[in-house]
Amino acid sequence: MGLFRSFHRSEGGNVALMFALALVPLFGVVGAAVDFSRVSQTRAQLADALDAGVLAVGSQPEMSEAEAYQVINDWITAHLGDKYAGKWQLDSVTLGDGGSILATASGSVDTTLARVLGIYEMQIGVTSEAVRSLGKVEVVLVLDNTGSMKGTKLTKLKEAANALVDTLVDATADPEDLRIGLVPFSMTVNVGSGYQNASWIDNNATSPIHDDIFDSNYNRFAAFNKMNVAWAGCVEGRPYPHDVEETEPSASDPETLYVPYFAPDEPDPASKNGNGNFGTFYNNYISDKKYSKTNWKVPQGYTLKYNNATPKTGTNSSTGYIYGPNAGCQLAALVRLTPDAEPASIKKVTDAIDAMTAVGDTNIPIGLAWGWNVLSPTGPFGDGIEYGDDEWNKIVVLMTDGQNQNTDNSNPNDSFYSGVGYIWQDRLGVVAGSSSTKRREALDGRLSELCTNMKAEAVDIQIYTVRVEVTTGSSQVLKDCATEPDYFYDVENVADLTDTFTDIGGSIQKLRLSK
Repeated sequence: MGLFRSFHRSEGGNVALMFALALVPLFGVVGAAVDFSRVSQTRAQLADALDAGVLAVGSQPEMSEAEAYQVINDWITAHLGDKYAGKWQLDSVTLGDGGSILATASGSVDTTLARVLGIYEMQIGVTSEAVRSLGKVEVVLVLDNTGSMKGTKLTKLKEAANALVDTLVDATADPEDLRIGLVPFSMTVNVGSGYQNASWIDNNATSPIHDDIFDSNYNRFAAFNKMNVAWAGCVEGRPYPHDVEETEPSASDPETLYVPYFAPDEPDPASKNGNGNFGTFYNNYISDKKYSKTNWKVPQGYTLKYNNATPKTGTNSSTGYIYGPNAGCQLAALVRLTPDAEPASIKKVTDAIDAMTAVGDTNIPIGLAWGWNVLSPTGPFGDGIEYGDDEWNKIVVLMTDGQNQNTDNSNPNDSFYSGVGYIWQDRLGVVAGSSSTKRREALDGRLSELCTNMKAEAVDIQIYTVRVEVTTGSSQVLKDCATEPDYFYDVENVADLTDTFTDIGGSIQKLRLSK
């Protein structure tokens, strides 16, 4: 009996020992699971840091692979900080075509409970790749076509604009996701003569500014018809505040309509018809039928002189403007938003870019206002996607080689006729003053207000501004107009304009993580 009890006790000890030995792998497995969870969390931290570093490289100007490696390495170091539980190293960084960035990192994590299985560390590895994707974009190029752009500047602008279009098209996976418009501008904008009968054009002379330049209520299209001259397609800016707002044109509110551009016949020289010596006028294209020695507005505003008149042709050597009611309207017509980025649609844009010509003073607000019109979901065209659509971005690229300009000259008009009429019509809030002070300040004020309205939260148009070879005056109004500080480009040499536009194209593209 005692022997049996001794045996029984001995058997119990073996069971306990066997049970204890069985716990070792069980404990190791549980420990490994706990360590694996730690490793997974550590790996996720490294992956997040690597992703952040890759995106940081993509948000900066172009750099070499060595520079990109250093940026990502520094970013991971800062991102992980002192709380990171593992070891890591950045293995490689590769910059691919089209702006892609591929980076790999590896490391290890020391184990705790899994050590009972002889596992002292676990390896980790992560890869991050970012590629550029345009997303869905409506973009309009608002380009300075003023007289100072003649020659090399205009040639380089055409090259740069075409390069930007190519960059955007190449980055588009689906042609339906890209829509492009174009607005060449100077002191007016050419909307295209085909819109003469559009509902948003003031065909019936109801706008309060339609007959400002005449001595009586008079329809400008009637004057074109009586001289057998076609309207070239340019328009005046609307009265304030419609010139800085998106007010939809409506016949019920004539101020919101667009008045056709009509440069009036200016007084004949005194030696020709007995008018007083009022100074030098630059757009005298028919003989006056009413004279005055004391009031220059009498012959200039007289409407009956247009009846069956044959206007003088040719170009004024002083201004570069053609003679006649379309003086200063030698601009290429704007292009509405294309429906897509198919070759036929894009060709309309590139053909219009190639057709651009240079003439006139600089009225940046009138160009930018038509850039807004092109993007707008309402009038006059109504082509744009509705505001607030999270899938689409609306973008303006505004380029100019000068500051706002309304030239004063030596005759009673004190300005050339333009998209704001004559300075004496008080369309800018000033009726006189130097072109470099009061007039520029007035135009800058309109531009500033317009930019603010376009960038408002409810509209949210992203604006890039480019200033080319401007060595005088301030660029502050263009800097402020840009959506972000780095959306403003001050290009000192026009030869760099293509690189600038290509950089803007890269900025418009969104960098996204592909894995």
